[in-house]
Amino acid sequence: MSTAASPIPGDDHLLLLSLAVTVAMQLLCFAVAWTLQVDVLTDAAGSSNFVLLALMTYGLGQGAAAAADGAVSRAQLLTALVCVARLELLAYLQYRVCKRGHDSRFDAMRSNFGAFLGFWIGQMLWAFVVTLPVIFVNADVPAALAPPLFGSGGRALACDAAGLALFAGGFALQVAADLQKDRFRSDRANRARVCDAGVWRWSRHPNFCGEIVMWWGAFVLSLPACDNSPAQTRCYAASASSPLLTMLLLLFLSGMPTAEGDNQLRFMKTPAERAAYEAYRWRTSPVLPLPNWLYAATPLPVKRWLLLELSMYEVREEAAAALSGGATGGGGANNGLVGSGGGSAEGGADGAKGRAAGVLEYR
Repeated sequence: MSTAASPIPGDDHLLLLSLAVTVAMQLLCFAVAWTLQVDVLTDAAGSSNFVLLALMTYGLGQGAAAAADGAVSRAQLLTALVCVARLELLAYLQYRVCKRGHDSRFDAMRSNFGAFLGFWIGQMLWAFVVTLPVIFVNADVPAALAPPLFGSGGRALACDAAGLALFAGGFALQVAADLQKDRFRSDRANRARVCDAGVWRWSRHPNFCGEIVMWWGAFVLSLPACDNSPAQTRCYAASASSPLLTMLLLLFLSGMPTAEGDNQLRFMKTPAERAAYEAYRWRTSPVLPLPNWLYAATPLPVKRWLLLELSMYEVREEAAAALSGGATGGGGANNGLVGSGGGSAEGGADGAKGRAAGVLEYR
């Protein structure tokens, strides 16, 4: 059942309006960023898009339809969580770009119209799709008819508790990772070192992990609002694309692949730096925070299939050879840091170190 008041006829779930607002906002910000050749708008436009869609759909769909007893509704909670999380992201990214003076991620595309526009089109997709759980909750069910938040028992209570725990836990992990890394990078003595402070000791990308967990939490928290009608079931199944797209982007497209692989070579400019980096990699999980001793003892097939220690994150042999004059590891053996195109990635005299990593963050 939809209570949304979209100005677009037939837009019962506010999807067309949300998409139109997203496209217009991102194209406008792209035009300004391209004309002025500035980075300050890129991340600000993405984060604020989430906030705009959450507040707009809440106002048009739920409005003042809070529960009769004055309790916080699911729509109110989910809208507030998304707004707080994205405003924190906006504040951090703006602080970072102002501190650095520019965003190095855009150095290669800022002056290329097609490439720069492609980034903004991708940002449209990211902001719209990832916000789907809150859009559906806000647009579809009046608060008075939805299962009470934490009050209905059974499946709804389990989803409420699990969803809030996942969102809050993911958000806390993300914020902790950002603050700890910023503090680490502020020390000039750490400029050539990989960050292994705080939660970075247990995960090479705890910020990615936090983002993924957070959006799975938003999706789970939205599920009790579905009344199991065929139309709503399809809508909420579609909202699973929110955490799935987040995983796709961070694990296979713009996150891990750009942070790892050949990018790790900047931590291996000397033999001592390389040894320290390989030791860090070997004991540190790529995404999910785990005790170092547990990850180091985990068999490689388990790391590959369950913990995402993927070969695509390894350094290419030719890149390593160019850096080290042809050597790819101690004694000429592949220690797992460099992709071999086959065979074991755990060979070599040292045998207990290596594969691929990096911490070129998207945040």
